[in-house]
Amino acid sequence: MGSYRLTWRPLAGGHLAIGHKPGRDLRQALAETGCTHVLSLLADHEAGVPASGVQLRLPLASAEPPGPERSAEVRACFAELQGLLAGGAKIYVHCSAGLHRTGMVAHGLLRYLGLGPAEALARLGELREATAQAATEPRLRWGEQFAADEPG
Repeated sequence: MGSYRLTWRPLAGGHLAIGHKPGRDLRQALAETGCTHVLSLLADHEAGVPASGVQLRLPLASAEPPGPERSAEVRACFAELQGLLAGGAKIYVHCSAGLHRTGMVAHGLLRYLGLGPAEALARLGELREATAQAATEPRLRWGEQFAADEPG
């Protein structure tokens, strides 16, 4: 396998990995590890050579949390990812550096899938420690709006 090491973690019937924009080594690693879908968070002006797998897009122009006008779009993306994972998909989520946007969206997805706040942050660390360390409070707070209804 190429020199890039992917960390796939089981999630909701499938697998998730997160990181930076795929270069040659990472594209090779994605293909060799059976990646089925790639969710790019890159804005249109950042798009590059696509990785292997079905390409999904949720373009975010910056590392700032998207406004409420994007919430329905994000929720629809999470619903699609949930369905793919339930079918056994291996999904790679990335932005440019794999830190701010990736962490924000991955955390929101984990909350959407029913993980509690502490569990979602711990899972983010398992997926990629550098991404979890870059998860600032405003980005984590943004993801809370997508949390599954928890028994109260």
